Amino acid sequence: MRTAILACDDFSVRGGAERLIIDFSRALGADIVVPSYNEDIVRTYDETRKIKFVSLGRELPGEPMRQLAGMRLFAKANLDYDFFISTDDMSIRYLVHNAPHFSFFHTPRRAMYDMYYPFLSEQRGIGKIGYWGALNLFKFFDRRFVKQHVKNIVCNSHNVRNRVYKVYQRDARVLYPPVHAGDYSCKSPEGYWLSVGRVDKWKRIPLQVEAFRQMADKTLLIVGQIYPALRPIVEKVPENVKFLGPCNESRLIDLYARCEGFITTAIDEDFGITPLEAMASGKPVVATKEGGYLETVVDGYTGVLISPDVGSAVSAIREVSENPSAYTDECLKRAKQFDYPVFEKQINRYVADCIEVPPSI
Repeated sequence: MRTAILACDDFSVRGGAERLIIDFSRALGADIVVPSYNEDIVRTYDETRKIKFVSLGRELPGEPMRQLAGMRLFAKANLDYDFFISTDDMSIRYLVHNAPHFSFFHTPRRAMYDMYYPFLSEQRGIGKIGYWGALNLFKFFDRRFVKQHVKNIVCNSHNVRNRVYKVYQRDARVLYPPVHAGDYSCKSPEGYWLSVGRVDKWKRIPLQVEAFRQMADKTLLIVGQIYPALRPIVEKVPENVKFLGPCNESRLIDLYARCEGFITTAIDEDFGITPLEAMASGKPVVATKEGGYLETVVDGYTGVLISPDVGSAVSAIREVSENPSAYTDECLKRAKQFDYPVFEKQINRYVADCIEVPPSI
């Protein structure tokens, strides 16, 4: 069976969504269909180039026209495959062709739904009125499209499953993204804490910076692309907080292996793969008590769940730092529950359910 994974992604950012698309491809032997791609960038995900990328031959414009252009491109595409997996709200438009499929939701677009009011509050003047009109129009067409064309919905957590139901009044199958536990190792801690992810407004990076400002005896290393809005914060951090920018996979795995603990504080995270990567390295996680973290971090066993405030973060980091190795065994066991072989069996079984044939593994 020839399977296509549809993605409106250029893979220029090494994020959880991009790695999950690669894992879909590996698990199903599927091609990845994108508007266009850069061979050098793709090779950073797949050095041996065993995964096949298929270009639709068009580079998309920047925002605000990117969304409309991506939708139009996939709606008009003519693809010869037996089964399709759409992975975003642009590639989902291919499903007008009524092809065998499931649609994977990292989340319904947050600016249109659960983060609608915070997003609008950041806009000013005539732009705010424009966004208000555009978002409400998009919401109407988005809900109508899903109702008419999307038969099978899969999502990455029960947190997102609840969002899907609120937005579309549709149930969804939960398929947790995998961690490749065998790629990680646990080494003696070298006295620093680690934070990994995009440095943007949704990740509460200022909270982490302020917590470590109060702990001059501890070091925080932050890995990830720095978005322009956070530049002023980056320029004013204390000496014990260091922004490393993006790191390649081997460097990141080494940073996980040698850290004392891991901190992550995103606002209502959809799922969040980085806590599992830390746990696969035997490292305890301090995370905000919300979103997908509630489905991965076991409070008191694999780390500590906290309120989203500086005082709670400082207390948890101090507590964990007293004996970080006490969490190691539970962290490793927890990560194994999300290991890639578990994911591979689950996704093959679900695809088989969708097309009503026996699973291949």
